[in-house]
Amino acid sequence: MGVIKTILFILSIIFLLGGVNFFLASKRGGVYPSRKVLQERALVLGGAGGILFLLSILILWIF
Repeated sequence: MGVIKTILFILSIIFLLGGVNFFLASKRGGVYPSRKVLQERALVLGGAGGILFLLSILILWIF
């Protein structure tokens, strides 16, 4: 079970960092794809990272 916890934490960190990366890219000028697409990607990755983080905390707390 320790390996699963570690993998979930690592995936959540990767997703959260990816969301931050897309969000910061949407704030720069002259970016492709458009700002809206980058902000949607940031929202999806940030949401997935947050859900995985909460799931990993829940698994850590239960087991």
